[in-house]
Amino acid sequence: MVSIIMLVHGAPIYTKNTIETLQKTEGNFELIVLDNNSDKKTKKILLKLQEKGYIDKLIYSKVNTLFAKGNNIASNFCAEESDKIVLLNSDIDIRNKDWLKEMLKVHKKGITTLGLVEGKPWTRGDGYCLLIDKHLYLKYKLDEEFEWWWSVTKLEAQILHDKLSVIAVKNHENLIFHYGKGSGNDFKNVKGMQIEGEEIKKWFARKEIKIIESIPNQNIDYNPKSKANRYFQKKKM
Repeated sequence: MVSIIMLVHGAPIYTKNTIETLQKTEGNFELIVLDNNSDKKTKKILLKLQEKGYIDKLIYSKVNTLFAKGNNIASNFCAEESDKIVLLNSDIDIRNKDWLKEMLKVHKKGITTLGLVEGKPWTRGDGYCLLIDKHLYLKYKLDEEFEWWWSVTKLEAQILHDKLSVIAVKNHENLIFHYGKGSGNDFKNVKGMQIEGEEIKKWFARKEIKIIESIPNQNIDYNPKSKANRYFQKKKM
């Protein structure tokens, strides 16, 4: 069983779309949502989605716990029988019912991501769809000294130091699509964002992740007329 953890902070159009399109997913999973002090509209949407049975566990925070702490809190609510955790952003369009099965197929003990950050300071897996063995997440958790994406980077480096696997799938829009920046720019001034690139290189100590170019599965279910996709296209114009 997989525990999918989703943090929510506003962005009601994207959040609703992510949770609704997630329902097409094949496989055994639970959805744990932690709301990081969203507006009333978003909270109301989450409650309705929970009433429909789309959310298994819904946690409301009175403050914005941000990425690292929020995921760490939510991980405490994982079902006892789950053996994997997926950290999934709330601005995702699920476009293939087999996305989770495909991740599990290529996964080796460690971390597998849909999404790749190439180049400086170090090539690494992105954090908007990250699969990790549950016992490894609970062993390390995300370092809350790095409240946003560098916490994922440090976790990947720790996994590599344990001689375990970190795999990133570069091209994955046949599986999921990440809209990006759905929850605003709260990350810009959070703790840990000013770390130097040379320090991050030291984390990895020249250890490199494995990159998979793509996963060839064409069971695509894309709705260009969905509210989220129309909203995204309008913002790009």
